[in-house]
Amino acid sequence: MSGQRVKRRIGRTAAAISRVASFSIAWALAVAAADDFTHALATRFSDRLPAIEKRLGEIKSEMKDLPVLPDMDALGSHGFHSDFTAESEINWFRIDWPEPTRIDAVALIPTRLSTQSGEMSNYGFPHSLRIEAGIPGRAEPVLLAELKDSHLDFRRGEPVFLPVDPTEVLWLRVIPVNLPRFAGKTVRFFSVAEFFVFNGENNIAPSGRLSARFSIDAEVGWNIRYLVDGQSPLGPPELPPAANSLGWHTDIAQNSDAVTWASVDLGSLRSIDGVRIVAAKGDSPVKGPGFGFPVGFRIETSTDETGDHWKTVWSTGSEPFQNPGYNPVNLRFPRTEARRVRLYIDRQHQPDSLTAPRVLLSEFEVLDGTTNQAEGRPVDSSDAVKSRPHDAKRVWSVAGLTDGHSSTGKLIPLRNWVEHLSLRFDLALERRALIEEREKILSRTHAWALFAAFTLLGGAIIGLLFWQVRLRLAGHRHIRELRRKISSDLHDEVGSNLATISLLADLTKSGTDSPQLSDISRLARESSLSLREIIDLTLIPNRARKPLPERLREIAGLMLKDHQWELVGESSPNLDPEQRRNLIFFFKEALHNISRHARATRVSIRFETDASSVVVTVSDNGRGLPDPPPAGQPRLRTLEQRAESLHGSLAIDSPPGRGTSLTLRFPLKKPNGR
Repeated sequence: MSGQRVKRRIGRTAAAISRVASFSIAWALAVAAADDFTHALATRFSDRLPAIEKRLGEIKSEMKDLPVLPDMDALGSHGFHSDFTAESEINWFRIDWPEPTRIDAVALIPTRLSTQSGEMSNYGFPHSLRIEAGIPGRAEPVLLAELKDSHLDFRRGEPVFLPVDPTEVLWLRVIPVNLPRFAGKTVRFFSVAEFFVFNGENNIAPSGRLSARFSIDAEVGWNIRYLVDGQSPLGPPELPPAANSLGWHTDIAQNSDAVTWASVDLGSLRSIDGVRIVAAKGDSPVKGPGFGFPVGFRIETSTDETGDHWKTVWSTGSEPFQNPGYNPVNLRFPRTEARRVRLYIDRQHQPDSLTAPRVLLSEFEVLDGTTNQAEGRPVDSSDAVKSRPHDAKRVWSVAGLTDGHSSTGKLIPLRNWVEHLSLRFDLALERRALIEEREKILSRTHAWALFAAFTLLGGAIIGLLFWQVRLRLAGHRHIRELRRKISSDLHDEVGSNLATISLLADLTKSGTDSPQLSDISRLARESSLSLREIIDLTLIPNRARKPLPERLREIAGLMLKDHQWELVGESSPNLDPEQRRNLIFFFKEALHNISRHARATRVSIRFETDASSVVVTVSDNGRGLPDPPPAGQPRLRTLEQRAESLHGSLAIDSPPGRGTSLTLRFPLKKPNGR
C-alpha cells in the first residue's frame, strides 16, 4: 500500500467519523425530544407504568360522573368560628341528642371566604382532627373517626366525608388536632362552614344541640347554629350539567310589598312535613348568589283539588328572612295532608332603590322526609308572563320550579353529593401522586435513553478513532517496511558496487604510486560508509549503533588520513536519531572543509557532554577563513543550518592565518522528546 493510498484511507475514515458522529448526535437529539419513544421504552421495561396508566384511566372514568366543586362562593352564612388560641384541641365543638341516635357517617365542609386579602379556601380548617362519641352505657368517650391529613395545600374547600360503623351515640365532639398557623401570628382558630351527621340519607345534625368551649356568635355571618343551617360556600347539592330552565322569575313588581305566589299540584292527597326552596344563582355583580330570594313569605297547603281553601303551615313572621345566597333553605313543619302546596310571597327582594323588586328561585320541593313529592308536578303562579328568555339557550319559567334542577345542575341527595365531592378530592390526590410517579419513571427512562444514545455515540466515535489509529499504524508499518526494503536494496546494490570500486582501485595501484587511485579508493570507502550512515539514521532509525565517539573516530580516520588529528572525549550521550544524524552531518561537513580548504596539518577534536547539552569543538592550524567572506557567499552556511536543526549555536573563531575553531553547542532532548 502506497503512502498516498494510506492518506486517502485516513481521509475517508475521518469523513466517515464526521458522518457517523453527525448521525449519532441527530439520533441522540431525536431520543431527547421524542416523548412517544421514551414512553414506549418505559412501558417495555417497567411493569409499574402500565399499572399507573390503567389506574389513571379508571380514575378519569370514575370522576366523570361525580359532582364538581363550584368555583364561585355561594355566600350565605359563614358557619362556626372558635376563639383565637395558641393551642388546637381546646377549640372543639359538640353536638348532643336527647336520645341515643344511630349514625353511620359524618361530614364537614370547610369555610371558604373571599376577602380583601384574597380567597381563603380552607379558613381555619385543621391539618388533622378526630371525632369522639359518647356511647350509651360507657363513661369514657370513644374515638369514632379520625382525619390524619386533610391536605390543606391542595384543598379548595372540598368537603370531608368520614364513614363510620353504624353506632348508637349520645353526642359527638369534633376536636381539631393540628390547626394551621398564620404568618406573623401566634394564635390559631377552628372554623367549619357546615356539619353533617348522617343516618342513611337523613342528616340528623339539625335535630341536635350544638355547644362549644367558645364560639364567635356576635359577628355577622358567624354563629355556632350556622353549622347546621344547610348553607355552605358550595351551594346546592347538584350534578352538572344545568337544565335549559334557570327556574322561576316573577313579573317585575312596582314595590317590594307586591304579592305573588306559585302553587304545586301534587296530584293527590299526600302526607308532607317540609319544603325545600333553592335560591337562584345570579350571573352578574348585581344579581349575585341568592338575588331575588323573597324577604317575607309563608308556606300554605290545601287539601282540595281547586285550592280554594289554604292553611298556613310555616311563615317568616315579621322579621325579614336572611338571604341564603345560592343555597337551599330547608323548612320543616308538623306533618300534614295536602293536595296543593303554595309559596305565598308578600315581601319581595329589592337590594336598592334602583333595582326593581322581583323573585328568583331555581327549585321548590315538597318533602316527605327526604323524598321530593313535587318533582315533575304542574305549577301555577300569579304571573302574567309564565316564561321569559334569559339568553340564546336558557329561559326562566315557572315550570322550572319542579324540574329537579337548580340553576346550574341536577339536584341530587345531600349524602350522595357530600360523599362524592369528598371522593373526587381523594381521587384527585391519588391521580396527582400517580402522575408524579409516572413522570419520575418517564424522567428516569428519558435519562437512561439519553445515556444509552450518547454511550452508543461515544462507542461509535471511539471505534472509528480506533480504526483510524489502526490505519495510521498500518501506514507506519508500510513506511518502515519500505525503508527496510530501500535500505536493503541500497546496501546490496550500491554498497556492493562501491566495495567493488574500492577493491579494483586497490588492486590497480599495487606496485604504483598513483594518487588518483588512492583518491578513488578513499572516496569509495567514504561513500560506502556514508551510505551505511544514511541507512542507519534515516531508513532504519531503531537499529543498534556504534557509540558516538567511536563513530566520530571512524569518520575522522577516513576523512583526515593525511592529517595529524586527535579526538578527546569518551562520553556517549543518548541522542535520538534526528540529533545523531544532524551531528554526524555537521561533523562530516566540518572535516570536509578542513580537508578541502584549510591547508591544515593538525586537527584537534573535543567531544564533551553534561546533563543538559553537548559541546563539539573542531580546531585546525590552517589558514583560517577569509575576512570578509566572498560576496554573495554566506560564511559556513551549511554548518549554521545544521546547528539550527539541532536547536543549538555555532561559534566560529578564525583569525586570518592562524587556523579555525568551530564550537557547536546544542541541548539534549528530554526523554519525552521535548
